[in-house]
Amino acid sequence: MKHNPLKRAALLAIVVGLYCLGVTLVGTLAPMAILPKLDLPMMLGLSAIALALDAYWSAPKLNWPALLANTVLGGAVFALLPWCAGLAGAVPVWTMGLAGAAVFGLSTLLYTAALERIATGPKAPLAPAGTALMLFLAGQCLSGLL
Repeated sequence: MKHNPLKRAALLAIVVGLYCLGVTLVGTLAPMAILPKLDLPMMLGLSAIALALDAYWSAPKLNWPALLANTVLGGAVFALLPWCAGLAGAVPVWTMGLAGAAVFGLSTLLYTAALERIATGPKAPLAPAGTALMLFLAGQCLSGLL
């Protein structure tokens, strides 16, 4: 599983599934709590978490067929899991899927390119987490678009 090119999509499914589970449980146990909605910055944050986990698992490399497959699977994850958990709200499923595919595909491309450019090795163990944080902060301009 270490060199499987689709493990990014599997990690994304785990991260988004845990997010949906957590929001659903908090919404059930504390109905008056203000919960974050699933918009583009939240999708980017969840994608960055999954990509950082993948970077700590193995060194990411840019592979175009795997990027295309991960983009399609990322769109399916962002469309189906929030819809099944009831977090999509009034946003149609196909809109969530297209937005999720675009966010996950672009964030995978940018994150992988940034890590290949940095190439710190074992000298800087916090570089993948810092790169994910910077990618998330750069994507805050997408707030309110979905």
